[in-house]
Amino acid sequence: MIMNNSEQHFSGRGFDFDVTQEPLIYSILNLTPDSFFDGGVNDSIDQVLQRIETEQELGAKVFELGGKSSKPHFDDISPAEEWGRVKPYLTAIQQRFPKIVLAIDSNTNAVIEEALKSGIQIINDIDGFNSEVKLNLIAKYHPSVVTMFNGRNFDEQPETLNQTMDHFFTDSIAHLEKAGLAKTEIVIDPGIGFSTSNTLEFDLIKMKATKHLISFNTPVMVAISRKSFAKRLFDAKLEDRLVPTILFETFMTQLGGRILRVHDVKETHEMIETYKIFKDQL
Repeated sequence: MIMNNSEQHFSGRGFDFDVTQEPLIYSILNLTPDSFFDGGVNDSIDQVLQRIETEQELGAKVFELGGKSSKPHFDDISPAEEWGRVKPYLTAIQQRFPKIVLAIDSNTNAVIEEALKSGIQIINDIDGFNSEVKLNLIAKYHPSVVTMFNGRNFDEQPETLNQTMDHFFTDSIAHLEKAGLAKTEIVIDPGIGFSTSNTLEFDLIKMKATKHLISFNTPVMVAISRKSFAKRLFDAKLEDRLVPTILFETFMTQLGGRILRVHDVKETHEMIETYKIFKDQL
């Protein structure tokens, strides 16, 4: 579904990305020892700086730092520990790449505030800014945001899941607009992999919902990189989930997904270049 009728942008402090015709690469930089796929991989600041340089050359536009895992049954940590994992990398990244667009993946009030005070432009909250504290921070600092439907916070049912997501995003976008954000500053994420029973059925409903979610007139995030749907469909181990990830990202891009949150930037770049060749025929 190519968006020919109107332009769509993802914008914020210091950036304005036109995502009308092709998606944007949003790179995941987990700084945790226990993330489901890349825990402990980014344990060197120099390694992360080199990775960012390489991924920028491959077209990555946003780099998201994460100091706490949100995998199923994750072990919660204190705000001080979460921010302590992020801060040294953030300082080094901002010094080396002063014009970089940075996001943080956090649902912790204190960490969100520290990130905003430190100049991070995008907040990705898996709980969809579901508190007055978070909304007040949005109003004060005016970042761009990713608001996610976290099925772990709802009594999900397959037959009503689309309606539940509709209600959630209607309310979430309204609250964020009231806090001062424009729709170009809001990305919505259906929360694939975040469900009370964590079943393939819920994941597939959320993937297919991409086509409907574009009706909110905000960019839709595709955040399926290496997730467990591939295990349930193909019995694929973590190291074997790249191909299913790329295939499903391609179809979700065709449905209108425009922000690709990924671990594998090189392969995603190649997928986008292939998609551009054929998009006029789709």
